[in-house]
Amino acid sequence: MKKQKKSRGFSENEKALVEYFKEKLKQRGVLKFPRDWHLKQLTVARDMLAGPDAPDLEEWKGCINWLFAHKYWGDKTDHLYRVASLWPQYILQSKKRIEENGGKRRELIKRLYL
Repeated sequence: MKKQKKSRGFSENEKALVEYFKEKLKQRGVLKFPRDWHLKQLTVARDMLAGPDAPDLEEWKGCINWLFAHKYWGDKTDHLYRVASLWPQYILQSKKRIEENGGKRRELIKRLYL
């Protein structure tokens, strides 16, 4: 008897993440992709979304938006692996920005209402 391989397709979230990333690249003028580009991206997306502590789809979209708006990484991001590798930097800069804005906000509230 032949052993049949279990074929595990890609989830909707994995496909959505790859499509979102592809749309961002298209906005930047990338219109042609290598033949196996989708498969490679889907494999990385599976790893990005796997595990109990993994960020969800919306968090990854926020990271992609941040990367494409970043003055250095904006034109150097062409693969989801780059997005995954820069996740810690995105989180650290986001927390820093929130802390800075929170401090300014508290100062403003104190000046206006106290």
